[in-house]
Amino acid sequence: MISKIKRLNKDDRGVSPVIGVILMVAITVVMAAIVSSWSAGVKAPTRPTTVGLDISRDNTNITAVITAIDPISSAPISNMSFQYKYWNWSTGSGIYTINNTYNSSVDVGFTRSFDTNSTNPTQFIVMATFKDGSKRVLYSQET
Repeated sequence: MISKIKRLNKDDRGVSPVIGVILMVAITVVMAAIVSSWSAGVKAPTRPTTVGLDISRDNTNITAVITAIDPISSAPISNMSFQYKYWNWSTGSGIYTINNTYNSSVDVGFTRSFDTNSTNPTQFIVMATFKDGSKRVLYSQET
């Protein structure tokens, strides 16, 4: 009887499979955590915003009209600035101020006209500020 008990104590065949299963479960959990943390940090690719402008000029005015914003669902423009000679106009969420900020939304159909009563060539620049803080020149031409 004592010899059977000693033999059972030395028999460790049942321990090894249990430890193996526990280690495999632990490795699986760690790998799942690594994959989920990596995939949470990956952003879906986004299309760059395209803004369509129609710029027209006659003898006394330059008119800028937004004709398209793509993708339209994002409505990404928070501010547009217009520079002509020493003038600098911008759109914004405030009321009209000394720095020429207008209370207007920037969307398709937004129109701004400028008096260009000058024969001297100057640069006319339209710049957009997007909601992510980035800025892009949409139009730049000597008039």
